[in-house]
Amino acid sequence: MTPTDPASVAALAAEVIAVSGVSRLYPAGTLASRVGTAIGAVTGASTPGERIAVGDDRVAIRIGVDSGFATAVVCRDVYAVSRTWADRAGLPDAAIEVTAASIDDAIQAD
Repeated sequence: MTPTDPASVAALAAEVIAVSGVSRLYPAGTLASRVGTAIGAVTGASTPGERIAVGDDRVAIRIGVDSGFATAVVCRDVYAVSRTWADRAGLPDAAIEVTAASIDDAIQAD
């Protein structure tokens, strides 16, 4: 399984969504890829794994955080999960970018 294999990235997405305090996973990556993923989400054609941008030297993740949790702690926990995944996927030097894109009043399932 390669780092950009959809099953591998989908596994990372599942791990990220399971982190306490993560309320949603937003599309990451370039504007064009985010628009395409958003359209896919509306039509039912996208998966959570497609919302994470993975390159040879970068993993980008955009999350929503439940307001009952400390944003910095949630982002650090997502970083830790992502770093472990990147190491297993053969990307030990990849930059991990975790962005809190929203603070939500209650956890919402996507």
